[in-house]
Amino acid sequence: MSTSIISGIQLYHLCRNKNHYGLLSVSSGSETGWGECVITTDASHFDIIAWGDFLCKLNRQSLADARSTALLNREAWGDAKTELVLMALSNLAHSAAAKEEETPDSSILFEESMSYFSVL
Repeated sequence: MSTSIISGIQLYHLCRNKNHYGLLSVSSGSETGWGECVITTDASHFDIIAWGDFLCKLNRQSLADARSTALLNREAWGDAKTELVLMALSNLAHSAAAKEEETPDSSILFEESMSYFSVL
């Protein structure tokens, strides 16, 4: 699947007790990979658009190129963003084997998320 192209990127912003979490969905064709991270803690406000802007660099890249982009940008992006992307890409690469696992329900994510960012 390393020659597959990223066709969709969605970032959900969830908040619990002033802790902000990111749930990343990366799609290639009909397959989807998921990643999650703590974005920030103890903050009353968070801007998902500013924080998630780095994801635009991954749009329409191959999975291998997206992985390389994440690794090359680790210093600029920081560990949380880099690991979030790598987790989603790894999950996507193994998504055929992971189909048995439970995947998040997008309608519940929309209902519970504070904000949402999508790269078209």
